[in-house]
Amino acid sequence: MKEYRLTEEGKEYLEKGLPERRLIELLKEEPDHFIKMEVAIKKIKNFHIAIKWAVEKGWVRIKNGGIELISIPKEFPEEEALKKIARGGKVSEEMIRILKRRKLIEEVILEKEELEKKLKGKEVSELTHQIIKYGIWRVVKFKKFNVRAEGKKEYPGKIHPYIQLINLVRQKLLSLGFKEVNGPLVELNFWNCDALFMPSDHPARSIHDIFLLKNPKFGEIKDKKVWENVKKAHLNGFNTKSKGWGFWDENLAKRYILRSHGTAVSARTLAKLKEKDLPFKMFTIAKVFRPDVIDAKHFIEFDQVEGIVVAKNLNFKHLLGFLKEIAVEIFGVKKVKFKPSYFPFTEPSVEGYIWLKDFGWTEFGGAGIFRKEVTYPLGIKYPVLAWGLGLGRLAMQILKINDIRYLFSDNLDWLRNKEVIIW
Repeated sequence: MKEYRLTEEGKEYLEKGLPERRLIELLKEEPDHFIKMEVAIKKIKNFHIAIKWAVEKGWVRIKNGGIELISIPKEFPEEEALKKIARGGKVSEEMIRILKRRKLIEEVILEKEELEKKLKGKEVSELTHQIIKYGIWRVVKFKKFNVRAEGKKEYPGKIHPYIQLINLVRQKLLSLGFKEVNGPLVELNFWNCDALFMPSDHPARSIHDIFLLKNPKFGEIKDKKVWENVKKAHLNGFNTKSKGWGFWDENLAKRYILRSHGTAVSARTLAKLKEKDLPFKMFTIAKVFRPDVIDAKHFIEFDQVEGIVVAKNLNFKHLLGFLKEIAVEIFGVKKVKFKPSYFPFTEPSVEGYIWLKDFGWTEFGGAGIFRKEVTYPLGIKYPVLAWGLGLGRLAMQILKINDIRYLFSDNLDWLRNKEVIIW
């Protein structure tokens, strides 16, 4: 059982009043409830303590080199608490914390005789170390508790379930030897589309599929060599045996947009890659934005997990091997299968599926080998395996929710009651 007694300072304040009380009483007597700082310092003992607590409690404010009374307290809880403790009474844990912080009370360890005399025949609700140590449990009565009564619910802080999932995916990919790379949310159309050999008139570049910035509208590409190479790829194929698209809208390439897919980060990374960096494996967890009608299955922002692998002599079998390893490691599945697919900047392309117990075959991502029209202009002559995971839809299945908006939810009831992910 914890006992407290007043320190010498606590006894002084109990007898003469707290320093902040003395300051308030002084200000009440002054004209306009205002006093010069130097005068107050001379009149109030422990002035620095008085002003600290009076300001902290909102009773006074410092103004024009003096102190002004702005609120007259009706009571001084610390003084009442000191009186109770002096009489052997109890006060709240919060008040104990405040008084200990102010060094007005100190904890007392009672000896066996004192404690036994104090508790003998009385009802106690707490089995303390001292009661056990001194054998006093033999002479006290313990308060009865209803063990079937429902206790008070506690809601400790925890990470948002969706963020837990993202962090888990991050750790899994890092453990597989991938390096995490990030890029800007506000992106140039050049990196988002043009560097990926997406034609200037592609439907996915319209205002219905990409957010365009109103101000500033345009930016510049610092690497002029990459700029010219991408331009040639669009116009004539840039020595890749491709004819290109035969046209290119430079102004559209300079437009600022909100990043619409994480592959923009891969393009930026490839442009900076050097021979000495190879072999190279990276991933990005990218927040992307697309105009859409918000409902249970669609949202204007979501997260993509994308990555690339660059090395000599890579081929399609390597890509399938990487995808299978990623699926097994991240999702903990045993069954993985692939289907041919089409993506604008990869050839060949594939979609991966995993078998989830409660959902059956579920698409987990797409992949392919970057076309030479993408890699050559960026200075890469080796095969680049590119892959992406559809994290949002999988998160909905794993978290067992049927509304994608819950991935970004601030619904406290759902957040409090949602179990911590064990996956």
